[in-house]
Amino acid sequence: MLALAALQALSSGCGKGTVDGSPGMPQSPGTVNPPIIAPDPNQGANVRKMAADADSYAITYGALDPATIQTLKTYPLVIVHPFNGNITRSQIMQIKQGAPVPGKPDVHPVVLCYVSIGEDSRTFGLTDEQIKSRFRGDGSGPSIDPRGAGASGMSLVGLDPLGTPTYGGYASYYLNDNAVRCKGAPDKIPDQNGYFAVRFVNAGDPAWYAEVSSMLMNEEQHTPPGLREMLTSDYGRGLSCDGVFLDTVDTAAPNFYTECDYTNHTSSEWTAQGFVNFMKRLRNDYPDKVILQNRGLFYFDPRRPHYQVTSRGVIDLGFFESYYLDNNSSTTVSPYYYDNKYNVAPKLMAEANRPDGFKVLSLGYANGFDAPKAGIDIQTLLGNSNTGYDILMTDVREALAVGFRHYITSASVDFVNSFVKNNEDMTDVAPPEWSSAYNAFNYNPILAPTPRVGIQKVAATVAGSITLSWDVALDMNKVSYVLYYRTSPFDFAADPALATATRVVLNPSVGEGYSSVWNSVNPEQALQTVYPYQSTITGLQHNVPYYFLIRAVDSKGNEDNNRVVLTATP
Repeated sequence: MLALAALQALSSGCGKGTVDGSPGMPQSPGTVNPPIIAPDPNQGANVRKMAADADSYAITYGALDPATIQTLKTYPLVIVHPFNGNITRSQIMQIKQGAPVPGKPDVHPVVLCYVSIGEDSRTFGLTDEQIKSRFRGDGSGPSIDPRGAGASGMSLVGLDPLGTPTYGGYASYYLNDNAVRCKGAPDKIPDQNGYFAVRFVNAGDPAWYAEVSSMLMNEEQHTPPGLREMLTSDYGRGLSCDGVFLDTVDTAAPNFYTECDYTNHTSSEWTAQGFVNFMKRLRNDYPDKVILQNRGLFYFDPRRPHYQVTSRGVIDLGFFESYYLDNNSSTTVSPYYYDNKYNVAPKLMAEANRPDGFKVLSLGYANGFDAPKAGIDIQTLLGNSNTGYDILMTDVREALAVGFRHYITSASVDFVNSFVKNNEDMTDVAPPEWSSAYNAFNYNPILAPTPRVGIQKVAATVAGSITLSWDVALDMNKVSYVLYYRTSPFDFAADPALATATRVVLNPSVGEGYSSVWNSVNPEQALQTVYPYQSTITGLQHNVPYYFLIRAVDSKGNEDNNRVVLTATP
């Protein structure tokens, strides 16, 4: 959805001048115009931690007028679109100055800049021959799935990141998998996202990383700024963004997500490892910058082969669009809401709350692309109307309940407001609620999973060791898990605080069998006997029975009080 907003703005040629009166700095490919250097308020700051700690954020793809900048300065985390907004370094520095509050420490917003890594924005509206002329590269492209025909859903590990060349005369990073999967699709021609009139690319091709790194803003050629121009101060506009918002990762989506007759059809799941390789190289080149991944929730779902090559541990932030309110004007609430809540969110948050996890941002829409949503006036976001207030607040509460940090905007992603920040209740005095990565009611109709509360499995491994398994709990704040154990039964009446038990904060790994669920005949059913988390406790007395209990605790210190106890003898 965000890619659609970005491409619509791109196609209309918005942002021909800058709001602050500075020149638009049109540049020719290969030209570097050193920017006027303005002090960076976040220079030397730990922006990755600042982003992780942010309790609110704002996003806009539009131009930045003074009033918009003033609103954005009040947020700890801001996402902007340098191409669509024709944004200058001066504007980004203004946002980073923040909005000082008397008597409180200064807060300087972290600013992330949009970049598409799964589609080539430069190809917007170009014919096949024009693309071949401008972006020929080594001529070996477009590339196709190295696994061959009929490989959908198979393993994504160990594949050649370049794929199999077709030698169609295009750059190697373009893709032509639709020709393999779909009868009648153009052969040796780069696959196109028909909605946006741009071509899909393989982010795992080093040649594409080089292109995205070196691009310079050029409106006439529909060329957005690249990584160097966005993340440094001495290349092109020298925007000095604090990180990037990586979009169009869904080029690597499971092949079954789209059909051959879909306008945006893509069959390039084989590029999944390559997209993560792109992120890893980005992390290596810019270790102190923030990486946000939009789309690509399949990387965090054990039912998909993408879980084998997850981006967890590389990214700082994940992004969930249309969790409750989507940008479809024909429906008020997303038709996928129950799937999002009961099937996707528990699995996603099981990954987000791991030791190497990430914060999740979510985005709701107050209107559709072509018309308002029934029962919602978008002006309610600005306090100019009350129509739809209850619906908008439901969107906020639903997102917060599972641990997301939320924002609501227009379908064109340019309606800057403070609705969520001004109305959300961040008070958290409740403990996490247990849920489950397994849902026996996952389809037609989709219902809430039966919670698997507390410790679920214990297994003696080697002498003096026990391996424990458990499921996921959800909360508006980050969830961790603590173990209580002792060599005699718990007496909850005499010792309700469990003071006589040994307490250990767990550092879980992926549960045994969880990462191979995707390879089962029925992946959802396979989740019934495995768990997202496990941890091995060592140093126990041999041949002595132990009693184990696991509780969930949020970052505010609220701990659940379940009394599920399992026993084992190491």
